[in-house]
Amino acid sequence: MCASQPQSADLLAVLRIFKAAQEKRVRQYVHFKNGFAEFLRSKDEAPYRQVMVDTTREFAEVNEVVHCAEARLRGDLARPDLAAHLRQLQEAEKAKLKFTLVQQALKREASQERFSWQQEFTAEQQSSSAVGETPLEGGSHPNGHRHCCSMPPEPTQEEFNNALAEATQELQAAVTTINDTLEELREAEEELLEDAA
Repeated sequence: MCASQPQSADLLAVLRIFKAAQEKRVRQYVHFKNGFAEFLRSKDEAPYRQVMVDTTREFAEVNEVVHCAEARLRGDLARPDLAAHLRQLQEAEKAKLKFTLVQQALKREASQERFSWQQEFTAEQQSSSAVGETPLEGGSHPNGHRHCCSMPPEPTQEEFNNALAEATQELQAAVTTINDTLEELREAEEELLEDAA
């Protein structure tokens, strides 16, 4: 039992370092989410761009710490099971970031109200309240230009809603995997604490 105590202490130290990095990532996600909400409210891109720069930097630092922890668990600490949990968590975090960005991009586009189906809805609202205004022509973009072959086709309202729902579902799946993996790591940490006692 005495021979395993140093290794248990090292394992616990690595897991604590990982936990601190994960908590940093969680705090940065809150900052990222708040920055995006502020962007949607204000339409001011400069602060949101800075939040994205900060988030990219913070996530790179966290990923480096987790990568080092994973390498130690696979290497000198001989705990490939725990290393596999960290790898699974990193993959889920990658998916979470991807679908957070997809969701934000979709919400950003919708907030600009440039889709023709949004303009039609707005035009219907305006025509019910203002007499004599003409709705947009069917073949024109809200900015007045005709469709052109170099522009990608815009999504229908149903396609947009489906894409947003899919991104939300994938994001929730990633969060569930993260939470499940964190729970498994917490249980492993508790076992190590019991062994060390």
